[in-house]
Parts: sequence; C-alpha cells; structure tokens
Amino acid sequence: MTGTTAQAAAQDTWREVIALLVKAADVGYRDAEANPALHSTALGARLMAASAVELLPPELDHLLDDVVLEPRTESMSMAELIAAAEAATRRHPIEELPIGASRVIVDICDLVRETRQ
Repeated sequence: MTGTTAQAAAQDTWREVIALLVKAADVGYRDAEANPALHSTALGARLMAASAVELLPPELDHLLDDVVLEPRTESMSMAELIAAAEAATRRHPIEELPIGASRVIVDICDLVRETRQ
C-alpha cells in the first residue's frame, strides 16, 4: 500500500470511528430513558465523536455524511458500538491516523472500560 493509499484508508477508518461513536451516543441516549445511568457514557461517546471530528481536515468534513456502517451495527448496544470504534482504531498504525488521534483513542479506551464496569 502506498503512503497516499494508506493515508486515505486511515481517513476512511477515522470517519468510521466517528460514525460508530455517534451511533453509540444515539443508542445510549435512547436506552438512558429506561436506564439513566447510561446517559453519561452516551455523552462521553458524543464528546469523543466531536473530538475525533476536530482532527479531520476541514475539507473532508462533508465525507462524514457518506459513511455507511455495516448492517450488524443496527443491533449493537452502546457498549458494543464503542468497542467497535476502539477496535477500528487498531487497523492502522497511529502515524497514519490524524495528528492527535492518540488522545482520542485513549479516551475511547476509557469509555470501553467504563462500559465493562
């Protein structure tokens, strides 16, 4: 894979991570109606998505609307979606992800840990 191709693939993955976090937040907010304890984790997922968006070059923001998640995500819980976002970050070396991604990834890992408690 060439450097440009690897970079493009990493940007696609980063957009997928954002979409997974947004979906996790949406599911968490929905489920928080029955279990209010989920609200703070849903808010954390939304904040991580916002932090991840900030790392995208502004000219690529519009591509977020084109992200299509796998159909299996439709039945995933908030915790599973957050874990899927974290797993997606491991597809590429950190150097290929946007500058600052490591901070967001650490925060996503904290959310994963929170969902397991």
